[in-house]
Amino acid sequence: MKFKWDNKVVLVTGSCRGLGLEIAKRLLDLNARVVFHSKYTPLPNDPSIIQAFETNQAIYLQADLRNAAEVERLIAAASDKFERLDVVINNAGISAFGSMEQVELSIFQEVLDTNLLGSVHISKAAIPALKKTKGSILYVSSLAGLFGVPRYISYSMSKAALRQLRDGLALELHDTGVHVGLVYLGFVDNDAAKYALDSVGNKLAIPQRNKLLSISKRYASKSILTSVEKRKSVSYIPLSGKLFSVITFLFSGVLSMLLRGR
Repeated sequence: MKFKWDNKVVLVTGSCRGLGLEIAKRLLDLNARVVFHSKYTPLPNDPSIIQAFETNQAIYLQADLRNAAEVERLIAAASDKFERLDVVINNAGISAFGSMEQVELSIFQEVLDTNLLGSVHISKAAIPALKKTKGSILYVSSLAGLFGVPRYISYSMSKAALRQLRDGLALELHDTGVHVGLVYLGFVDNDAAKYALDSVGNKLAIPQRNKLLSISKRYASKSILTSVEKRKSVSYIPLSGKLFSVITFLFSGVLSMLLRGR
């Protein structure tokens, strides 16, 4: 039976800007019911989103993913509003730039707690509801999770660990009907406001990426939802990411030289 998003209740973390917002808006177009989430970022003043709230197709909730109690309240509020939960897309994340010597431990901890522990908190809180609907949990990782990227080590670590989280949780939930998936995402066109943290926690603007090396948010969002529809275990977006995974496995020494710049 073909998967249909009609009236599916979907939580997208970090969905008030960037890729998360694109995913949420695509879900609205597909007639899903969307739980918008952010830590602080307000909802954008978008006509389609305003209409979704007017027709009770969407709800907006704030929570710090590092705080288990806030996450539990987030899941409870979403379930109370729509009386079910079908899909959780773990999209929210932050990065930090700087060498291991430079980055303060508190910043390292913030990246790991947000990207990894935040996904654990969401998953743990959502599993009971997802068991009832035989729904899906999807983790958005990165090609940076396939190989440690210098000066982005905390980010690479947090994204790499999502694979172990997915694999172990998929086995635990095998007999429940809950799908657990992960996507390795390449460079995506970034918003002008996108930032990383510097070594002491200040916001550092991320330069616009080379159009030849990046994919559009539209393409990325469509591919992510396809991974849920087809209940894929692991996906690479774009498909060239699969080639990168092979390179990291077979030619890690060459990749190390390239990242060192020689």
